[in-house]
Amino acid sequence: MQTRLPFLVLFWAFANLPTLSERQWKSVLYLLVWFMVGLCIAIGINFLWHFDTIIEGLGRGNPIPVPRSHVRFSLILSTAIISGGWLWQQGFWLRRAWERRALLAAVAFLFVFLHVLSVRSGLFSLYAALLFALLRYVWISKRWLASLAALGLLAAGLWVATETVPSLKMRIAYMKYDWDRFNTKDDGYLYSDAVRWVSLQSGWSLWQQNPVLGTGAGDLLLETKRITAEMFPNYSQEPRLPHNQFIFILASTGLLGLALSFVAFFWPIYYGRKNLLFLAFQVMAFASFLIECTLENAIGVAWFLFYSLWFLSCTQKNPSGNIS
Repeated sequence: MQTRLPFLVLFWAFANLPTLSERQWKSVLYLLVWFMVGLCIAIGINFLWHFDTIIEGLGRGNPIPVPRSHVRFSLILSTAIISGGWLWQQGFWLRRAWERRALLAAVAFLFVFLHVLSVRSGLFSLYAALLFALLRYVWISKRWLASLAALGLLAAGLWVATETVPSLKMRIAYMKYDWDRFNTKDDGYLYSDAVRWVSLQSGWSLWQQNPVLGTGAGDLLLETKRITAEMFPNYSQEPRLPHNQFIFILASTGLLGLALSFVAFFWPIYYGRKNLLFLAFQVMAFASFLIECTLENAIGVAWFLFYSLWFLSCTQKNPSGNIS
């Protein structure tokens, strides 16, 4: 209940916001970009200072140290990237015209740094949003050749990153190693990615036992522990809730809860269907739901709600600020 409370409160807060000028609400996004640049510089310095230790940790499944949750941090970083790219495309600057060039450099830096962090949730969500934006551009402009070239450039850039960025290479190698151990070795349950796969299978089985109403959100953790012990008797780690928002909803509230959740998610999208930044963010959020239970902690809820409402409400309160 405490985690879900912002879904009630923030809607009222945004509904009562004073009317902001286009420059004011864009400045908030502009501040986000530069704030994340400062944080990433500090994280990068720490990474270089302890390079060998951190790279060794990546080989054991540990993340690069960041403030709080590395998964949620990567999602906020991805949000800063799409926001900064949109501000640059809009020609926004705060005090001097040269800031637009600096903004482009900042977005490029954040984009590269996200690959250095090599957090799968952030990368998957960002590339999903970029692919959506590209497909939307193709649909509107009908410039097939240019769009195909952009898609090829995006794929080539990702391939180059996987071959040249040490932390990303280490992360991919660990994923392959972890998956192989999980499928072929008796000690596969000891590795970090096994937590995800076990949680998904446990959550799916729980839903199959309670397809319409689920187990109930209050009983989900106890039921997860029970079914994990039944399905994976050799699993020695603490059982986790499903690492997928939709399987989490299915397991806890069944098909009824999933149907209501889809209505709650897609209804605002209908009203914001002409808002590119809002739509790109929703694609990013949806992608994160596929590999994380994003809305099951306070940071995830704050990230999803604040930026969803910010992108949507600002254009509604400022009809002259075309965000599409």
